[in-house]
Amino acid sequence: MTFKLLAVAVPDFFVGEKIELGFFLEKAMMLAIGLEFVKMLCKHTPSTIIDVLLFAIARQMIVEHTTPLENLITIVALAALFATRKYLLCNFDETEKRVYRGSQKTKITNHMARINIPIEEGDTLAKVVTTVLNREERTIAIGACVWYNDFALRIDSMNGDKVTRVEVIKSV
Repeated sequence: MTFKLLAVAVPDFFVGEKIELGFFLEKAMMLAIGLEFVKMLCKHTPSTIIDVLLFAIARQMIVEHTTPLENLITIVALAALFATRKYLLCNFDETEKRVYRGSQKTKITNHMARINIPIEEGDTLAKVVTTVLNREERTIAIGACVWYNDFALRIDSMNGDKVTRVEVIKSV
């Protein structure tokens, strides 16, 4: 009785009265792969690409009837992907970027971005970036970066000689 109600709600998953577990698993895994693929398109990180590959390889092993050798190769591939994600991806592969106005106060940016810009460098983001770049005798231009331990400040836009936007880049 409950299967008939479910079949009415999701008619594509079931064929008549007969319910095949393999068919249901195939559809469920395709849905999971589709969701991971959309996530990968929205968020361009190495981790999301590995997630899509993990789901696709796992689907192949679960849904298809494979030989023991193919199962072994699949398990080795999954182990390689897990090892790649754990050992080869570092924190700076995934970053969080936000753009702030150059006239924004450093103290407010520290609070909003959860970072620690030394306030003695200047009271605004533009002043901090220009002070550090001048001290290091570097050119003040779009793309110039000031590096700290766990974040960086990058000039995002300028109006003449004035810094108008500063990007805060920190590792996730």
